[in-house]
Amino acid sequence: MKAILIIVFLTIGSLGGCAHRGTDAPAGAASPPAGPGPTTAAAPANLVAGGSSGAAPGPDVAFWANRKDLIQPPPPPPAAELSLPPLERWKLDNGLDVVAVPRPGLPLITFSVAIRAGGYDEQKGRTQGVADFTAAMLRKGTRTRGAEQISEAIDRVGGVLEATSNMESSTVTCSVLAKDAALCLSLLSDVLLRPTFPAAEMPEIRDQMLAALGARVDDPHQLAAEFFDNLLFGEEHPDGWVLEPQHVRAITRDALESFWKSYYRPGNALLAVAGAFDPAAIKAAVGRAFNGWQPAPVPPRPAFQLPERRGKRVVLVDKPDLSQATLMFGHKGVKHTDPTWYAATLANYVLGGSDFSSRLMIEVRSRRGLTYGIGSSFGASLYQGAFRVSAATRNETAGEALTVTIDELRKMRAAGPTAEELGKAKGYYAGSTPFRLESAAGIAHAIVAAELHGLGIDYVRRLALNLAAVDLASVRAAARTRLHPDDLAIVMVGRADVLEPQLRKLHLPFERVDYRSSPSSAARGPTAGGVPGVGPAPR
Repeated sequence: MKAILIIVFLTIGSLGGCAHRGTDAPAGAASPPAGPGPTTAAAPANLVAGGSSGAAPGPDVAFWANRKDLIQPPPPPPAAELSLPPLERWKLDNGLDVVAVPRPGLPLITFSVAIRAGGYDEQKGRTQGVADFTAAMLRKGTRTRGAEQISEAIDRVGGVLEATSNMESSTVTCSVLAKDAALCLSLLSDVLLRPTFPAAEMPEIRDQMLAALGARVDDPHQLAAEFFDNLLFGEEHPDGWVLEPQHVRAITRDALESFWKSYYRPGNALLAVAGAFDPAAIKAAVGRAFNGWQPAPVPPRPAFQLPERRGKRVVLVDKPDLSQATLMFGHKGVKHTDPTWYAATLANYVLGGSDFSSRLMIEVRSRRGLTYGIGSSFGASLYQGAFRVSAATRNETAGEALTVTIDELRKMRAAGPTAEELGKAKGYYAGSTPFRLESAAGIAHAIVAAELHGLGIDYVRRLALNLAAVDLASVRAAARTRLHPDDLAIVMVGRADVLEPQLRKLHLPFERVDYRSSPSSAARGPTAGGVPGVGPAPR
């Protein structure tokens, strides 16, 4: 189910490299990025002996071989536990969990409140889109302030007040100079405890959501992501649902208020505070701001499972105006809490998680010239989520790019990474993890992400160390058990007249649909909108 991001906010998937509403888009600032990471480029294939698909080494190999005067990169730093100051943790009488992390280095403070409610708590066909709509409306008016007053108050102090929702949670955050902490808390508690959801403000949010839905037909990557999610997760799993214009148009003010009353409760929330503050003073201020938040039982989240499917399933999305094709394919992923998540993350970094040094970038782009960019990711998800590969290529080479990429998945599954590749992956996370958690906002978001997944603050502290502790055998085992190159959901977006013959040549059964069709398999129906070419390829 696709998120309509009215306001951009760092969420559980922010370092996961995924840009879809599903939560494997990838987990707070604490999660290692599964998408593009370092920028060390691979050497051109003709400069590497035996580096180009069996071709003879280029004439420059002798020139570069055994050179002693080249600048060598510094060794990666050793992994270390993230140094956090002593934490303050308490629970208000109404059930609100609070975690406070003093960061006195800069005169800034961030408050981040996460509600355990999002797209997973919606009802198919009845309340789809309501979590996003509710979050977007929080700033549009309260019992004490109108929308303009809220905007003027935060703008006057140069702060940020944001709200958004994803599949797992809804989050409201406020960041200001430390001297304005009282205003920040006042605004934050006001929009959370006393929103009025004014009907006069709803058309603006509705129009924004509809515009975002309308724009998806012009964004090949978004199209591919929505068709992929629906193909992988199916109609009975919320990650497979497709938000349609009729869902957005059907959302009423009563639906917004009902969602807020049901889920925006202190016992269903977590507040993280990070920045320059006096612990005793902030504890008293938080109590004054949120003690009036009334507790109430919260509806249980429905149970759902990712369907078990075997073999390759292909949807060809015909968009005749595209000069290049977008590929997205993959299979079920790994829960963030799964013991093999660390090993799978490291295996993926070697496979397709880094900018230019991953196997996919070296083989598919640098050596073969088949793609402008390619990457893979295991998300950091509360549920199983997805492993996905995405790439852009010429329409004429899409079939070859798909074949070569699946071959690389097979190689990684069969043998896993080398010791040298694993060392580079660990070095990257040892250096990048502390950097991504330098700011007060980064720490607050990381704590929220870890707590929402039940991982605790030790996850934030020990992320780099836990990755460094994974041995080669475990990473190879994760590659063997977590990569499934023969069980794939595959989506191609591009010119069907060019892509279809390639799929037939590969003997891949496929469903051909028009790009204006709904990504929902239930909406498309058995004939995919009457577009010719639907059905299995001849063998």
